[in-house]
Amino acid sequence: MRSNSLARFMSHYRKVRELREGNLSDYLIYTALAMECFQATNSLIEIGERYVVDLGRYPATYLDIFQIMYEEGVISGEELKALKRLTFLRNLIAHEYYRITEEELKEMADLLDTAERVVKRLVKGPAPSER
Repeated sequence: MRSNSLARFMSHYRKVRELREGNLSDYLIYTALAMECFQATNSLIEIGERYVVDLGRYPATYLDIFQIMYEEGVISGEELKALKRLTFLRNLIAHEYYRITEEELKEMADLLDTAERVVKRLVKGPAPSER
């Protein structure tokens, strides 16, 4: 796993934890939280992609990354569901920013808690090449 992707994920995740307690009706807090969630998810995708490529698998989409991780026993079914939803919300910010609601943004921030547990487990576990 590339340490810069991990460092970026953790940095954005820390900001998400700070901002999600703020008043989301404040435009600056709402926008900052959306961008931090977006960037944390992008870093998560990079981490997952590197992991599955190291397994010799080549995902065609972001969702495929997490499906492969599930198939390889790296994440649970519940984690797969959470990471797929997180990816959907990330895409909503990327392509239809004006449509994401405060509730969806809160959900995204909460789903990043699951992502953080997955990332920590990947860091602690053996590298795919060591299996």
